[in-house]
Amino acid sequence: MNPAYISAFSALIGTIIGGLTSFGTTWFTQRAQLRSAALSNRRVKLETLYNDFISEAARRYADALTNQPEDLESMVQLYALASRMHLVAARAVIDVAMRIEETILETYLAPNRNLDQVKDLLREGKMKMLLVEFSEACRDDLSKAAL
Repeated sequence: MNPAYISAFSALIGTIIGGLTSFGTTWFTQRAQLRSAALSNRRVKLETLYNDFISEAARRYADALTNQPEDLESMVQLYALASRMHLVAARAVIDVAMRIEETILETYLAPNRNLDQVKDLLREGKMKMLLVEFSEACRDDLSKAAL
């Protein structure tokens, strides 16, 4: 065999191997970046959903302490947020969210409180403890989402 062919063939094989290596490296890098971006996007959406639920739950609880509405239309937003969580959240998060909803509903159905009674209820901290428990469940879920 002609030595020129061997040199050309070796150069061609080296070029192909180098090209495939470069392609493989780029492909794996792009795949890792896309996965990282998707996880980051999911985490941001979960954080937003959890923050919205906490804000709405606190607002509804404060309203429930001093108001008894004719209907529970004011709970619709809270139920909607909880339903969205059912699609994406961990079971622990959903369980605490359901307990928060029950507490708010019970508070709406109870007689209105005056300021002294509200102060006593806030000292008891039942809702605060539920919100802390919810936040901790969310933190656990978010840390798992980052993996």
